Amino acid sequence: MDLGALFKGRSKTPILAALIVVLLCGSLSYWQLQRAQQKHVLQQKIERKKAQDVINGQQATPLPLTQSINAEVSITGSFVDGAVWYLDNQVVKGRIGFDVIGIFKISKTDEHLAVNLGFVPQQASRVPTAFSLPTGTVSLPVYIKSSENKRFTLAKSAADEATTQPVIQYIDVNYLSKESDKPLLPLIAYMTKNRLTGTEPHYQPVVMSPQKHEAYALQWLLIALAALVIGWKLSKKEIKNV
Repeated sequence: MDLGALFKGRSKTPILAALIVVLLCGSLSYWQLQRAQQKHVLQQKIERKKAQDVINGQQATPLPLTQSINAEVSITGSFVDGAVWYLDNQVVKGRIGFDVIGIFKISKTDEHLAVNLGFVPQQASRVPTAFSLPTGTVSLPVYIKSSENKRFTLAKSAADEATTQPVIQYIDVNYLSKESDKPLLPLIAYMTKNRLTGTEPHYQPVVMSPQKHEAYALQWLLIALAALVIGWKLSKKEIKNV
């Protein structure tokens, strides 16, 4: 094919601009397809875990917690007294507030784990609603996540702001371990059902379905195609009549 003849009489600027848009939208489309594949794998793992629990007739897993990432399990133990933090910038059902973070000592293994106990609304002047950790032995249904997946934040450290209460900007296991003087597992547990008075669990393992990611991927692909067509049409030079 003679590319010179193909682009004869056309301006390069609209074509180059269209190609930049195509590359950008193509990259976003590919990223959304990757996210969709990850969500498919995660959903399959969750479904297999649920099926296994039904077969075994139990909700607790016999595996160590470090081998139960992306699975819902039951943990039994007690909270470390006084070890409570408030995770800032949480929005639940249109309400602004905090998530309560506690340190949980597992009875069988004596291991310590950071647990997100759910949402509490903020009071005046961005002060979290105070929460008292329960005493004694409790059992909690939790979803286990790796602590390596830190949410996006501009904060340089977990405790970015000085407040009258221990407010943190993100869950940093190393920081919580140092502050509580307890060695913590490299995990974060999210309470999935309301077992305590005063908090509202809201964590969802799969926030966006694989199908929605695939729809976004198609959307970006169509935008790329539209940009290519528009760029091609705009690149045609007008013939001036003398």
